[in-house]
Amino acid sequence: MAIKHALWLLATMVVAGFGLSVNGQQPVKGPVFPPINPAVARLDQTIGGLDGPGFAIAYGEDMDLLVAACDTGTIQGWKKDVLLGIRNGTGSANKLRGHEGPVLSLAWNGGKVLASVGADKKILFWSPLEGVISKTITSEHPINAIAMDPDGKLLAGGGEDYFVHLWDIEAAKPKGKLAEHAEWILAVTFSPDGKQLASGDFKGKVLLWDVTEGKKIRELTPRPMPPPKVPPDPVRASALAFAPDGKTIAIGAGDGVVHLVSVGDGKLVRSMPGHSSAVTGLAFHPGGTLLVSSSRDRTLRLWNPQNGAAVKTLEGHEAWVEGVVFTNRGTRLASVSADQTVRLWDLTDPPKK
Repeated sequence: MAIKHALWLLATMVVAGFGLSVNGQQPVKGPVFPPINPAVARLDQTIGGLDGPGFAIAYGEDMDLLVAACDTGTIQGWKKDVLLGIRNGTGSANKLRGHEGPVLSLAWNGGKVLASVGADKKILFWSPLEGVISKTITSEHPINAIAMDPDGKLLAGGGEDYFVHLWDIEAAKPKGKLAEHAEWILAVTFSPDGKQLASGDFKGKVLLWDVTEGKKIRELTPRPMPPPKVPPDPVRASALAFAPDGKTIAIGAGDGVVHLVSVGDGKLVRSMPGHSSAVTGLAFHPGGTLLVSSSRDRTLRLWNPQNGAAVKTLEGHEAWVEGVVFTNRGTRLASVSADQTVRLWDLTDPPKK
């Protein structure tokens, strides 16, 4: 009987671990992430030796691979041993070479294909572990930002021709374009379910699109009430990120303010001032409990998206911080800067002595 009881208990634990109901208990909803403590976030490692100012950063969880794009046309990558601090990353990066000029943006869902776009108007599709270019698209106009849908099937990009372009990744061919912007597009991002796409431009207009229908759903531009008789001053939308539940979107502005906007009705939820220069990157913790912004003021800021409270400011970069991404199941941050470094930040409690 003791053995049968032990087997039943083990089966119960296994089933519960996969989120299934046991004896009428409610299933676990969604993935469970390791605990973090943003208030004690600290610098864990500085990776130097980038061969130029860093412009973009991306991470593939399944591959445990961090990649950063540089002004010199290279994409540099580091594996798990560096991300966990087992090995110093300086001088040990794997380099992907293919662009003839600065790499402006990276797009990756963590799968087998990494996309990059450069000032050379080329979009390259890479097999990131092998470092091989599988396909190339040449754009007629400069593309400033790209994003990949969660399934890794569709790439979106926006630039200086005012269109949001869509490409089929497998075929490396155009799949349509979305028109309503009247300024350079600076940021694009897909919703967590891949059904919607947001784009932001130089005048601050942020649009939400239905990807399947290729139609505008609504405008998401944050519009705080200006003083009487004072027209609103357009401020560029320089960074975008959907919350993991897809209900809100974070908009980073050129004046350093981060706005949270409701996707459902397009209304402003709250504004979070703090940066003294333009916001360059935004990232939500996969559990949705933390929002991180990077800025040209050389800092990263951690925010509580539920109430807009500032949690902590991370300092250390010596030039513009150009991008930020969560790594290691949300327990760490990686930031890339024009100071030619990638910095890794630990969000967990320090080990007890």
